[in-house]
Amino acid sequence: MRRGHLKGELTLSDTAAQTGWAEQIAAQASKQLGRKIDDMVPIDKGWLNAKWKMETQEGPLFVKLYHPDRYKLHLHADRLTAMEQTLRLQHGLQTAGVPCPAVYAGQVGYLHQLPSGLHYAVLDWSEGDNVPAGHFSEAQMHSLGAATGRMHAWLRQVPPLAKPAWQPDRAAYFTAWELNREKAKEANDTVVLGWQSKSQRVVESMDFGIFEGAVPGWLHWDLWVDNILVHGRDVSAIVDFDRMTMAYQDIDVARALLSGALRNGELDTAKVRSFMDGYREYNTVTDNMLLRAFSMLFLIESIWWQRTEIRKQSELRGLLTRFIEEMNWIGDNWDRLPEQLREL
Repeated sequence: MRRGHLKGELTLSDTAAQTGWAEQIAAQASKQLGRKIDDMVPIDKGWLNAKWKMETQEGPLFVKLYHPDRYKLHLHADRLTAMEQTLRLQHGLQTAGVPCPAVYAGQVGYLHQLPSGLHYAVLDWSEGDNVPAGHFSEAQMHSLGAATGRMHAWLRQVPPLAKPAWQPDRAAYFTAWELNREKAKEANDTVVLGWQSKSQRVVESMDFGIFEGAVPGWLHWDLWVDNILVHGRDVSAIVDFDRMTMAYQDIDVARALLSGALRNGELDTAKVRSFMDGYREYNTVTDNMLLRAFSMLFLIESIWWQRTEIRKQSELRGLLTRFIEEMNWIGDNWDRLPEQLREL
């Protein structure tokens, strides 16, 4: 078996390397979990990470090998600690009844490590299907709202970090915006320049006073259709908690609503109400919560997606279209958004 540096000599995109990792994981997991591993079936989905459906006599499991270029867990002890905590919290959520996969602990924690230094996690296999963006039914949105609400309620008892990973800050936004603007000008990227002009107008008119009542808390942070599995009318699993951190739970709400209920340039208010009805089963919702949520999401995602560099990255181009559609919808509806969201 070849061994070497985590970067350069071996890459997770190499089929032979992935086969080698699968063999190592199967051997190690068999000892740690006490299961006979029958097969490791590759899953070609997701960005950079290697994934498998691990077939065992007791049923299938899901394995994710964390890509060193994406996470750099081998270089940053703090990221290792954060990922371990994320997996521990996910397992706690599953134990509390939130629809998400259980996580299997190894010898020293939920993160397993191969002799090469690469890290992986073993989770329950979740049955279900992804629904295309904007195509959730009202029943599925209600189920998603209840699952999100239950998740947020449980996470509120988790001790907070010293400070949120992100906070709404107008000056910080425009510092980043100016850098993005200059790069778009240098590239003569008129498409991105148009997006940025729209976001400038939105944020200049945004009332940052609405954020004063926001309470920091733990959240999923990546709650969109690719990370939600459904079975019939119900959400069967929320998956991929890798980005979980402490910021504002409102962000999850806006992300789920746009991803599930925005279709052909229209936000389906019946689906939004269904989600919020489910969410309120576990949480109190203030009058301005949805406007605050959509505003936060815009501040975060317009800076990330409205960049010339993103348009050039082929692996992100497929995602770009949908997320830009969502940001453009907020921008196009900004002036009437408070009225649209008030009754929901």
